[in-house]
Amino acid sequence: MDEEYPQGRCMICNYSRVQEDVDHESTYDHKFNFRLWEWKHYKKALVKNRHGICLEIKHLGCGQSPCTYEENVNKGLCAITVHPNQYENHRHQLIFDCLIKNSSKNEIYITDIYLVHPTNLFQICEGIVSTGGYIKLETGAQYKFQVKYAKNPLNIGSIQNPVCINFQSNADPNANKQKSHEDQFTIARNLYVKITEYTEEAISTERSPFSNEDWETNSEEIKVVPPTQRLKYVNKYPIPDDYVLPLKFGLRLASGLNHQLIHTIQQLRNLMQPNHVTLHNYRMYFHILLWLEEMGEILMLKRYNMSNVLLTVKSDILELEVPGLAEKRPSLIAGDMIDIRLHGDHTCYRGVIKKINDKTIEIGYIHEHLINYVKSDPKTEMDVRFVLGRLNLERQHEGIDRTFLSGMVPYLFPTNNICRPNTIRHLPDADYINQTILTNQEQKKAVSSILYNSSGNVPYIVFGPPGTGKTVTIVEAILQLKRKTDKKILVCAPANAACNMIASKLMVHCNRSELIRVHSETQDMQSIDRYLRDYSNIEAGIFIKTSAGKLNTYRIVITTLVLVGRYVNDYKPDVVFVDEAAQASEPECSIAIGFLKNSKKQLILAGDPKQLGPNCCSNVAERYGYGKSLLERLMEFDIYQPQNPNYPYYITMLKLNFRCHPLILEIPNKLFYEGHLIASSTAALNDPVGQYFVFNKNLKKKKTIGGRAIEFFSVISKEKREGRSPSYFNPAEVEIVMKYVHGLLTSRFDVQQSDIGIVTPYIRQVHKIKYKLKDANYEEIEVGTTETFQGREKRIIIISCVRAQDSLLKFDREYNLGFVRNSKRFNVALTRAMSKLIVIGCPSVLCNDSKWLEYIELSEENEAYFGAPFIRRTTEVKEQISRRIGNIQLIDSQFRHQQNIS
Repeated sequence: MDEEYPQGRCMICNYSRVQEDVDHESTYDHKFNFRLWEWKHYKKALVKNRHGICLEIKHLGCGQSPCTYEENVNKGLCAITVHPNQYENHRHQLIFDCLIKNSSKNEIYITDIYLVHPTNLFQICEGIVSTGGYIKLETGAQYKFQVKYAKNPLNIGSIQNPVCINFQSNADPNANKQKSHEDQFTIARNLYVKITEYTEEAISTERSPFSNEDWETNSEEIKVVPPTQRLKYVNKYPIPDDYVLPLKFGLRLASGLNHQLIHTIQQLRNLMQPNHVTLHNYRMYFHILLWLEEMGEILMLKRYNMSNVLLTVKSDILELEVPGLAEKRPSLIAGDMIDIRLHGDHTCYRGVIKKINDKTIEIGYIHEHLINYVKSDPKTEMDVRFVLGRLNLERQHEGIDRTFLSGMVPYLFPTNNICRPNTIRHLPDADYINQTILTNQEQKKAVSSILYNSSGNVPYIVFGPPGTGKTVTIVEAILQLKRKTDKKILVCAPANAACNMIASKLMVHCNRSELIRVHSETQDMQSIDRYLRDYSNIEAGIFIKTSAGKLNTYRIVITTLVLVGRYVNDYKPDVVFVDEAAQASEPECSIAIGFLKNSKKQLILAGDPKQLGPNCCSNVAERYGYGKSLLERLMEFDIYQPQNPNYPYYITMLKLNFRCHPLILEIPNKLFYEGHLIASSTAALNDPVGQYFVFNKNLKKKKTIGGRAIEFFSVISKEKREGRSPSYFNPAEVEIVMKYVHGLLTSRFDVQQSDIGIVTPYIRQVHKIKYKLKDANYEEIEVGTTETFQGREKRIIIISCVRAQDSLLKFDREYNLGFVRNSKRFNVALTRAMSKLIVIGCPSVLCNDSKWLEYIELSEENEAYFGAPFIRRTTEVKEQISRRIGNIQLIDSQFRHQQNIS
């Protein structure tokens, strides 16, 4: 069986064979997928005219409003492209005029004409061959029929469906019941309809500069001229030489490896047993995991080595254009390094990436020899390789060691025998600074539990689902600790945006000697609120490096997890808060945890493990758990489970959602939060925009009654990739996004541009939408990926899913939804909207994921489904497709000759 199904997978179905299903080939799904595979494999020959039979297809147009008709003979594609206004002029139908000519010396019989997919969007008329009947074509005779595409109301997008004609030669089909396969053949064409307002831009075919090649087989042959400024860290945790190859192999054993390599791989795998982190393997496990991640980042960067590129000089800075930068391909951060050399030279100059723009990077600290050379000859072609900056990794390695040495590790694996909860005391209502918390029992409990340290010596968790006031809760807890204790408080988050948000809320209640927000020198000054700058490590408009001694004078210090690693020796906080803890890897979180000591420790983790987690470059590291945050791992322990009678001492789940309309919250609440969330936003519930369908079914007239807070607009189309970009975009969905935006901004419900957020999983779609918005003077509308909107909210969210298919016969298994299939991204995307959530996508693709199918079905239940019909692949439809493909004569004598098949 393993020979038939390599690695336990059926190559037809991409089916993961389980032990019990030893007869997969007899299953219905396999048989159906095999029919699709046959069609895909043989259709190239079927679209050719042969045996003296010619099939001509034209568009039967409308004189006053001609459409665009194109025919690709090699692919057998007959395509009509039409503007919606033209479609109306055609009375909501498009006609393919089909003519069969017999130029052979023999009479030919047409035995069947049919469409492969049974959708009612396409219909054959004028000359349907009835079941069991036939049409005789004498030599020189012709036969005409039509295929109509009809849909009213129209749908923006594209769709294709093959039409097949079966023929029999040499004998009367009724007289010869034992027909020879050699006497039968099929001719097919793909009928393609595209309804669009979008003017397609020319797709760039520019050569990619990425070479994915090492400069030399032995990197020591290259002389490296170092940066002019010394690195800010020492490489204390480099990958050991003996581990480099095993890590490159992903710790996999394979044939052909030498004995020493096999021994080292087995040694590393033994250190990581039982393949997840435990109390006993904690230290070495995470060191190996970090080295795996580092190796993944190194290999990723190597793919983006560039050759024959040009650089420009700005003062003492070199600027380089990097295609795909906005898609994080390559994924670079300020502080990474870059080697530059004359093309093919053996001397390179190393610089430091100081700034990352949308399309270019700025390189500093590079030797003046190279700068002067580029100045003198800007057309000189250079080679570039990216060098991983290890500062973040070094601080994570150090955080793991410090957490281990501080004795904190046992408390990161909490069991009943080490947990000593304190009595839960309650803060008097009059003492709350934010009085709105008084109506929220979960927020009150969390604040009191943190203030009085109910969890004792194990981490306390504030589980904050979307819109439940997590930041409000931890801000109140921090202020209460400042007011009622003398403890020094460290507040960290993985990203600057989260740190800035907390600092902005805290600074209202603190003076400048109590609170400091510590920024990295690489942070963009313009992203910092001008009032927050007064509480920051900024003097005279520049960042200054704050000493650890200075930090000890503040009650509250706020900074990122990586940056706080700068102060490991002397800064001594008593309480550590990690906000957005679900987005940080455990080694990253350990940087802050390492500041706590056995005698005084209180750790609070706030976040939502059901939303986006840590970024992970190495698939192997992710498989071993690098993509799982400490927060998510802790919540799997019994003490954090509701079944534990002491559960309330260790964790609080916030339940009142103050953001979303109940209908918007329905699916995320059911799928991710076991129905515990309570929609509590009266503003969202009463917002008239949530009681209004932006467009009715003809996508033109506004419908002001009977609307819902959710909508789904179906677009059957095809995604594309452009030039050197690896990211997808979908022009048809861009059209619909613009229609929705215009409909919202011209509605009577006072919708402002700032009320609208547009979420899409692909950065290329972000750029396409931004361009269209700018052209329409809608530049205040925010557009971004799911990551951009994490922790954010908008009155109205429009989601463009991008991935689509216009072929009704696409393999389901071929459709790798990528970002769209990710559960956490799904949850984040759907929970950003307050009053209105609009999803634009292809239902026949999205239905392959159960979560998206639930949203589509909820939209249908609420009469909030618009656009192209949802063509479900029911058992009946699959049976019809299988039967129709089964009727196709896939191989005939001429095909055998062309393909050299014996």
